[in-house]
Amino acid sequence: MNIIKEACVGNYIEAKRAYENGANRIELCDNLGEGGTTPSYGTALLAVETLDLDIFPIIRTRGGNFVFTEEEIRIMEKDIEIFKNLGVDGVVIGALTRKNEIDEKAIKRLIQKAGDLNITFHMAFDEIEDKKAALDKLIELGINRVLTEGGKSPALKNMDNLKELIDYAEDKIIILPGGGITKDNYMDLVKYTGAREVHGTKIV
Repeated sequence: MNIIKEACVGNYIEAKRAYENGANRIELCDNLGEGGTTPSYGTALLAVETLDLDIFPIIRTRGGNFVFTEEEIRIMEKDIEIFKNLGVDGVVIGALTRKNEIDEKAIKRLIQKAGDLNITFHMAFDEIEDKKAALDKLIELGINRVLTEGGKSPALKNMDNLKELIDYAEDKIIILPGGGITKDNYMDLVKYTGAREVHGTKIV
């Protein structure tokens, strides 16, 4: 069983270590204490140039909620443009309305900037109440995968929810479980839910 292990890292040194330990993909962040914000361009460039695996920077201007202003969306559009020119393989995005629904206008703008890059919708998804309707919308928008804990607590406490989401998604969109998943427990989750990709800071 070929499980893709995505390592969430907060700097280049962590990215290099994850690569050496067998990660298949890197979610490249800054400020993991804030849930991850956009990394520096230098960090992304060095990762792209020296690590032979997919590099996905998160596009998030700040910590806190996922309701972004027009100015913040413009910043994220520009960040995506720059990262694309640096040669990253994908980006990790997310934006919500004040009702904790997908901000379709913002997401469409970010998707347009991403072009042919692979796109993950990040854990803003866990703030959404009707997750199946949200999945339908993300599939319609052309998002490739959704990073989720499956609820408001770590993923291993939400395995029933994650299995339900994975079954619902079928092959239309990838459900990427994350949150408390490590190299020591990910196979328990994989066997129960049928996940084919897993995410964590200690995944390798």
